[in-house]
Formats: sequence, structure tokens, C-alpha cells
Amino acid sequence: MNFLRTYRIEILIFVVSLGVHLASFAVAVNVAGGDVLSVVRADDGFYELAANVRAGNGFSWSTEAPYAPNPLRTPGFSYTLALLLGLGVTGAALVQLVFGSAIPLFCMVIARMITNSKAIGVIAGIVLALDPTLAILSFQFYSDTLFLLLFLPWLILTLRYFERWDAVTLVASAILMGAAILVRPVVQYLPFLIMLGILWHFRREWRRAVMHSGVYLIVICAILAPWVMRNQEVFGTPGLSAQSSFILYTNLAPAVLSVATGVDFLEERAAFLTEAEYKGDAITLANGGEYTKRALEVVLAHPLPTAWVVGKSLFTFFTNDGFYAFLARIGYEPNNFLPFLIVMRLVWIAVTLAAFVGALVYVRRERSLRTILVLFLVAYFALTSAATAFGTNPRYRLPVDPIIIALAAIGTSAALSYRNRTLPEGR
Repeated sequence: MNFLRTYRIEILIFVVSLGVHLASFAVAVNVAGGDVLSVVRADDGFYELAANVRAGNGFSWSTEAPYAPNPLRTPGFSYTLALLLGLGVTGAALVQLVFGSAIPLFCMVIARMITNSKAIGVIAGIVLALDPTLAILSFQFYSDTLFLLLFLPWLILTLRYFERWDAVTLVASAILMGAAILVRPVVQYLPFLIMLGILWHFRREWRRAVMHSGVYLIVICAILAPWVMRNQEVFGTPGLSAQSSFILYTNLAPAVLSVATGVDFLEERAAFLTEAEYKGDAITLANGGEYTKRALEVVLAHPLPTAWVVGKSLFTFFTNDGFYAFLARIGYEPNNFLPFLIVMRLVWIAVTLAAFVGALVYVRRERSLRTILVLFLVAYFALTSAATAFGTNPRYRLPVDPIIIALAAIGTSAALSYRNRTLPEGR
């Protein structure tokens, strides 16, 4: 009973999250006529990868022999899904859904750590428990749910490490970061930021600086090394994935060209890419550098269209509420809910504006490595998502949603305080 009393808020948020996710799953399956696989399969190829791993066909998403090694995905989610599929498709989806329902709890802790406010933490937890994008991702076979279950605890431990500077927290956060990179390599550059923070903090104690930063790097490299060696053997080039080259060439470059030429994006992409490039079989670690070069040539040749595409992507990153895709997924026509969709978009525009104000207040109030990390993470995920061009959606914002909500709360509080100070007495 003491446990229930002590953690009643956390339990309530988890139950709400679980209820929303289960209801979304049930409705989506009903709309699909009971075809669970069509609901959870998603379009990133993870189900095909996991099925081939279970069948002994290797790490490939080919549907028939020869099973070509996949150059784009890292193994973290694919092998986890292969294990879960031992419970069947429905069982795998439900296990992912249950664990994913804990994500709002991590968001609550992060928001509370940033603001030192339990109330704001609870608000962040409730918002994420009701989040439509998180609800859909909870049962679809994308890597996002597992990634968030690793990345958000990493962020909590890293924020604590920046307070305590103890070796145990450092090693635990390094393990989570290494695992998160194997799920989604988009965060592979973040360890260097942490190492810079360590070196700065211990700048007058060089032995501790070298030891802590070295341990952090060694732990992460030890986790990544087997996959890097696999890619060296298969593709002749060490690395984690050719995903960045693939995104730049298949998303950003054709988007820029479509704006520059006035041609529809889908038409431009079809003309720009071969079928093998579009499917993800042609771009590998071995030739990824060449594809990156070609994509950057397009970007540099069209600076104004590039600025427009990136600007649109950033606006979408911060303001897309996710309800349009949610309604479509559960069988409703989104345009029938246009007033609601407009309100939710305006809400997220307001949240974004408040978060920018909150960021300024946060920098003035707390000048520390924690502040740098928090703000850098928002910028990092926003800018990396810009490469997906017109494919940007709320999935890419989820890792920093608790930060944005916390900053929005800080900004709103500061605005209200300023308003109260400037209003004439008696009004």
C-alpha cells in the first residue's frame, strides 16, 4: 500500500498511457478487419529484417533469395523484434505497447529535473500519455519505442551525472547510449558532446578528465564494435549505417529539386532516383560518400530552395501535433475534424513560441553544462530531422518533447510574471 500511495501519480499516468495505447491498437485492428500484421508492420523494413533473422536468412530485408545484406539498418531493434516475434505478431506488438506505455514516466522525470517542479513534470507526463504519435508508435514495428526506452533513461542519467560526476552513473549512461545508437544511429555524435562536457568540467584535473571521458568512449565503442566490424567485413568499410547518405540523397536532394523546378516532389523523386536507390539496396557504406557528395552538390547549387525546404521541415518539427496521421490510422477522415486539427496546430505553435522564450529564460537562470545539453539536444534533433525534408513528422520530436514542454512551462511562467509586474495596480 505504501508503494501505491507513494507512486500513485506515476501509476495513474502509466495506466492512462496504457489505456490510450490499447484503445488505439484495438481501433486500428478493427479498421483493418482484424489484420494485425497490416496494422503493425510499418514501412521501415524492420518486420522483414526480423523475419529473415528468425528464418536464418541473415540481416536482410529481401523477400526472396539471394538475401542481400542490409546496408541501412542497425541491429538493435531488428534483433529485439526477432526475439519478440517468438510470441507471434500480436504478442510482439502488445509487449512493445506495454513497455512503450512507460515512456511518459521518463518524460515526467526529465521535465521535473529541468524545471525543479513536480507539477510541470506531471503535466509533461500526462501530455505524453495522451500523445497521438506515441500511441501509434507503441504498437507499430518502428524503432522509435525501443529507442525512447533507451534514450530517455540515458538523458536522465546524464543530467544526474552532470550533478554528481560519479563513475557508476557515467558507465550506466554510456551503456544506454551505446544501445540507443544500435537502435537509431542518429545519436552517434552525441557522445562527443558529453566528452567535451567532461573535459571542460575536469579541466583542472586532467587525470580525471582523461579517465572519465576515456571510460565513456571505451564502453560505447565496445558496444558498437561488433557491428562496425560486421560492416567492414560485408561492405569493406567500417561504419554503422549508410542511412545518413540515403536520407540526404533520397529525401533532401529531390525535395530541393522539386522546389527549384516547380515539379511535384513525387515526380521529381521518381525521375531523380533509380528503383534500387529508392528501395535502399543501392546505397551502402562502400559508396555512401559518393551519394552524400551528389546530394550536397544539389543542395549547394540551390541555396534558396534548400533554405525553404529546411525551414518548412523545422516548422513541421516543432508544430506538427500528430493528430492528422492518428485519425487516418484509426479509420477516420481527418478533414472531418478540421476545426480540431486547426486548434491542435495552434496549440503546438503556442507551445513552440513559449519554449523559445523559456529557453532564453533558462539560459539566464541556469548557466551550466546541463543547460547546454538540454538546448543542444533540441537543436540536434531539429536539424537532423531537416534532412528528411517533407518526411519530417512528430516521430522525430519525441526524444525532446519533455524538454520542449518543460521549456514552454518556463516561458509561460516568465511571461505571466512579467505581465503581473507590468500591469497597473488594481487591474
